[in-house]
Amino acid sequence: MALQEFTQEIKNFVHDILQEVHTIIPGRVVSFDPNRCEASVLPFGNFKTPGGKLLPFPQLNSVPVFTMQGSGQAASVVFPIKPDDECLVLFSEQTLDTWRTKASSKTDLKFDMSNAIALVGLFSRPNPLVKTAADKDAVIIDRGGTRIALLPNNTVEITGNVTVTSNITATGAVRGSKI
Repeated sequence: MALQEFTQEIKNFVHDILQEVHTIIPGRVVSFDPNRCEASVLPFGNFKTPGGKLLPFPQLNSVPVFTMQGSGQAASVVFPIKPDDECLVLFSEQTLDTWRTKASSKTDLKFDMSNAIALVGLFSRPNPLVKTAADKDAVIIDRGGTRIALLPNNTVEITGNVTVTSNITATGAVRGSKI
């Protein structure tokens, strides 16, 4: 076998191996279990079988969903997750079994579809609120028009009705308009 043929065989072998490696793909939520913070997710697109046939990606079940939280879950920004929400599906380099159960796993499925994590919030169409946030240099929390905007000049704008279930302490002037 000539060196050129040998090199091509190695390239073909590596290419075939990489066909089994999954990294990141857009997807959509099929269903969501808020008690377990897990979703069934359908990745977009197709994959190629070893025989060269294109098939749609299978539905992935029991996929942990990323939410913004920290401080031992004492600080969170959470939002409703619904079927048809789009997401980014990541495939872990290592099995998630060990992380999820805190017990060792006998599997070694690197970048396998069984080790998916969903980051909900990636959408194929732009959200006009992103432009508003950029124009105002603001952090905006919005739910169907009820909105809190944190502006760079220590100003908080609230649009919508406000219900306070606790004490209010105010320092400084309180201004309002006549009703």
